[in-house]
Parts: sequence; structure tokens; C-alpha cells
Amino acid sequence: MNVASNWFHSVRESLLSHRRYIPAALTLCTGTSLSLAAAAVVWHEENQRMEAEFHQQADRLNVALQQSINKNLEFLYSLEAFYRGSTEVTRQDFKEFAQSALSRNSAIHSVNWIRRVPAAQKAAYERTIRAEGFPAFQIYERDPDQQPIAVALRSEYFPITYREALKEDNKVIGFDVASNPDRKAALEKSVNTGKIAASGRIRLVSNNQPGLQVFLPVPRRTNSADNSVNSRQNLMGVIAGLFQITNMVDFSLESLNLDNINFYLYDNSAIEKERFLVRYDSQAKQLIDRPKHEKPELGNLSAKICQYPSACTRLFNVADRQWMLLVLPGKGYNSLRTYQGSLAIGAIGLLMTGSLTIYLLMSVERTAKVEQQVYDRTIQLKERTAELETALKNLQEAQLKLIQTEKMSSLGQLVAGVAHEINNPVNFISGNLIHTGEYTQSLLELVEIYQQQYPNPTPEVQAKLQEIELDFISQDLPKVLKSMNLGAERIRQIVLSLRNFSRLDEAEMKSVDIHQGIDSTLMILDGRLKPKADFPGIQVIKEYGNLPLVECWAGQLNQVFMNILTNAIDVLYDETNHCFSLVKNPPISAFSPTIRIRTEILNSNCVCVRIADNGAGMTENVKKRLFEPFFTTKPVGKGTGLGLSIGYQIVEKHRGSLRCVSAPGEGTEFWIEIPIRQQFEQSVSKVSPAVGVNWK
Repeated sequence: MNVASNWFHSVRESLLSHRRYIPAALTLCTGTSLSLAAAAVVWHEENQRMEAEFHQQADRLNVALQQSINKNLEFLYSLEAFYRGSTEVTRQDFKEFAQSALSRNSAIHSVNWIRRVPAAQKAAYERTIRAEGFPAFQIYERDPDQQPIAVALRSEYFPITYREALKEDNKVIGFDVASNPDRKAALEKSVNTGKIAASGRIRLVSNNQPGLQVFLPVPRRTNSADNSVNSRQNLMGVIAGLFQITNMVDFSLESLNLDNINFYLYDNSAIEKERFLVRYDSQAKQLIDRPKHEKPELGNLSAKICQYPSACTRLFNVADRQWMLLVLPGKGYNSLRTYQGSLAIGAIGLLMTGSLTIYLLMSVERTAKVEQQVYDRTIQLKERTAELETALKNLQEAQLKLIQTEKMSSLGQLVAGVAHEINNPVNFISGNLIHTGEYTQSLLELVEIYQQQYPNPTPEVQAKLQEIELDFISQDLPKVLKSMNLGAERIRQIVLSLRNFSRLDEAEMKSVDIHQGIDSTLMILDGRLKPKADFPGIQVIKEYGNLPLVECWAGQLNQVFMNILTNAIDVLYDETNHCFSLVKNPPISAFSPTIRIRTEILNSNCVCVRIADNGAGMTENVKKRLFEPFFTTKPVGKGTGLGLSIGYQIVEKHRGSLRCVSAPGEGTEFWIEIPIRQQFEQSVSKVSPAVGVNWK
């Protein structure tokens, strides 16, 4: 009993003697606990942010791949439309049409025109191709060693008739695609269904790289209402595009910044052993297409990012096939750099706790000073946060301006190329046509004098006169020269419109005619305004007022007109398709797409350009977000959501305002208000408010 009492007494005395350390001990324990707790919370948030960032990169990669593939397939559809709209496509026509796409897209390895040749027409077909400059032409196939041999007897053949490739190779002309088992299945499916079909993974003969061949059938033009009857006999041929998978994926990766992301690409429509297409290694920054790497490294699938394999897969379509994208985190997601925020917070917290404890041990009086330091640090952090928010806003605005600059730079290169390559030859042709007309008139007058001097020519001369129809030539030749001169003048006007639109020679603000910029923009968009087979065309109503010259950056203002008019045309196209889909064989007058452009002076230093359409209009929710960057109501791949945002900034740069008046079912009207002289400080926002769109 005495021993216990003595022990308790000694402990009590020890605590009383060290009681001055209790605040420091409590501070140390509490600070350490809070630092570790804060570090744990931030660690958890960093895990969530890392997971969200990973899936965001996976989604962007999936969208970029789908857009790249759709862009390549769109070229085949445009070539198919070219065939449908032409009565005959020559080898030169095919070459000129295909070369522009090949020069812009390295993923297109080659594009071929494959003619369907029944066995009964084989000999006649071969004679026709030989007459086109291929004296040794014949339909052939390849043996297992890839050597050309005579084609076997079949009921029909699908030889390559026209071919355009990155590297010209006429040796494949005449190769029967149906003889190749890797391509035959897709070819047969395309021919039988009348729809686009793609092959599985194949090896390109020229460079042994993985490739993909897509077939798109082209039926003959027929008067029959039912094209499904004897569809194979009505087949004129097949458009075949050969794509290099690695180039297609490389093109998608150009606009992405994949940090520590690995992915595998598979063809789900193929059999198990042929599904692997390509793999991307983020450490080596390269694509790997060797089949021995087709099995993914699944070690990271146990992490929170990919708890389930399905969470890291994305599916998308390539023609009639389904591809699968398996995205995996790289080694960088497991590094300490990923958690440097939580580690820093933990270290800072422990450091502050230790410092505070030392200060408490040194002197209690310094507590107030420490609290003041903590308060000052908090204020600094708030100020730093405000600075970072301001910097982020400035960065976003700079990004939009950079996009605008790049677009105008690209347009400048286009106009420079057109002006250099077209304008000089057209001037040469136009100038020589004048002399050609004079020479022709002189020759015709000479012939007339000969006829007067020798009214009875020899029989040979009379026969030649009847053969060439001299009277018709005398009347028609001046008309032909006049038509050629009008064509050259039309080309010159188009080049002038492009120059007026971009205003490359007017980098500084100048006084310009607004109407000239609008007319130049309309001429560039003329092809989309004209009637087509399934579109009645768009009527443009100009109600120009008597405007003075306006001081502005003309090229940038023309870009605003282009963005607004392009959106209006897209809306009217959609509205027309909607009306035609509701009524079978609707009358042409059921819906008349119209764009009305009105210009007027609002006050002594403000002009207004009003661009209205009679489309479906828009809701209030859409109007509220209309000028937000990256906001768009168009499908994926049809719009970036930057056009109106950039236009809004351009108009603000001119100290003007851009407004929209719209309601569902009442069309849409944009008001562009610009000061006539920029040195005036008068706010254009004080002008009378816009009124609703009134269509009669």
C-alpha cells in the first residue's frame, strides 16, 4: 500500500514539474494528427483527380480516333458521290480528285477504283485498258509467294482499274482483289449489302505495315425505282481505300498530350488471334504493331483507376466493324510525383507544428506573434489564389486569340496560294484572248475576201468547206472566245473575293466598305447557297443601307460574318431535312430557306449589321451559353464551339457588341454593332434595343 502511494505521489510530482510542457505536447500531438489527416484527405483527392484525369484522357483519345477514322471514310463517300454525279469518270478525273486528299492525309495509303467485270466481258475489258496506255495489261492474281500469275476462271472479277497512292505503283493495276482471302470477305459483304465494309488487319505489301482496306460499292445509274433488284448486276464497281493503321493513329495523337497513358487497339469483329491492331507505349512515345505485344500488361488493373477492365475500354465503329480501345495507366501514375501535393501538405504541416512547438517551448509570449504569422500567411495564400485565377482567365483568353490567329494564318496561306497559282495564268489567258479574237477576226475577213475573189472554188475546197461547216465556225468562234473571256473574268472575281475576305494586306485598322466584306463572304459560301438535288437552295435577301466607311480590322470582321452565316446555313440545312422527313414528296414551296442581311446606321458613330434566318430558332438555355467557348449544339465532329466565342471577342475588340435575338419557331437574328470611328468613347450599348425577327 505504501509502495503504490509512493508511486502515485512520484508521478504526480513529475507531472507538476513538467506541466509547462503540456501546451507544447498538446500542440505537437494535435498538429501532427491534423497534418497527417490533411495529407490523407489531399492524398484521396489526388487519387480521385488522377482517376478523373485518366478517364478524361481516355475519352479524348477515343473521340480523336473516331474523328480521324470518320475523316478518312468521308473521303471515300465524297469519291462515291463524285461517281454518282458523273456520267463517266476517266483515269485523269480520278487522279485529280484523289491526289488532293492523299496530299493532306498520310493515313490514306492508296485509293483504288475496282471495276466489276463479268467473265463474259473479261476480254473486252482487258482490250480497253490496253488501249489506255497499258499494253501488257491483264487481270491477274498472286501466288503464295506474292508473284503475279494468270487469274483463275471465275464468274466475275474485281480488278483494280484506277489507283492513286502516296508512292505511284502501276504494277497493281489489274490485280483481282477478290482473289485475296484477306480482302475478299469484306469485298463480298460490301457488294452483297450495298454498304460500306472494312477488312480486318492486313499487311501492306509496300512497307509491311498494318493496314485496313475499306470497300464502298457504286451502283450503276438506272431508271428503275427499285435498286435492290439484281443489285449485283447493277453494280458498276467498288471504291477501295487502303489505310495505314499506325499513320491513322499518329494523326489522332498529334492534338493530344498523353502523359503516362498506354493503350491497345483491337478489332472486336475479327477472330481471337487476329484482333490485335496496335499498341502505344507512353515511355518510348511510339506505336508498336508487333503481335507479340498484343497481350496488355494488366498489373495496373488492380489499382483504383481500373478496378474493372470494362472501365478502361472504349468501343467505336470503323465502317461495319467494331474496334475496342483498351487504355491503361503507365508507370507515371504510380510515382511519388503524383502525390507531391499531399506529401508537401504533410511536410509543411509537420514543419509548422514543430516550429510552433519550438516557439512554445522557447516562450509563451511569442504565441501571439506566431498567430499573426499564420494569419499573414493565410492572406498571402488568398492573394496568390486570386492571382492564379486571374492568370488562368488570361490564359484562356490568349488561347482563344491564338486559335483565331491560326485560322486567319491558314486562310492567308490559302489566299496567297490561290492568288499566286491562279491569278497570273488567268491574266495571261485573258490578255491573250483579246489578241486571239483580233487574229480570228482577221482570218475570217481574209476567208471572206477569198470567197468574194474566188466564188467558184475547186471541188476539194468545196468538200472541205462543207466538212468543217465554215459558216457555223464564223458565227460560233467569236461566241466561244467571248465565253472563255467570261470564264477567265469569273475566276478573277473569285480570287478578288478571297483577297477582300481575308484582307491580308491590311493588318492595321483601316476604313473599309462593310458591304464589300459581306459580299465577299457570300461569294465564298456561294456553293452552299445554291440548290441541290435534295435541297431547294437558300435565298439571300440584302437590305443594305447607305453606310459610310467603317474603321475596323476588315479581315477579322469578315471572320465574324463567316461564322454567323455558316451557322445559319447549317441550321437551314437541318430544318430543310426535318421538313422533308416529315412529309413524303413535299412540295418545293413547303419551306423556303432564307437569310436576310440588313445594314443601317444606328447613330452618329454606330452602324449595325443584322443577319437573320428563318430556321427553328433556339431556347433560352442555348442563348445563355451561346458565346461560351467550346459550347456547341452540333454533333461530335461537326463543330468546335469556338466560332461565336471568337466572333464575340472580335466585336468587343472593336468596342462594339454582338447580340442574338431568337425564340423557338421564330428564327434567329444576330446584331453586330460597330463604331464608325474607334476614337469615340461613346458606348454602342446605349443604342435602341433589338427587336424580334419578323418573317413575312
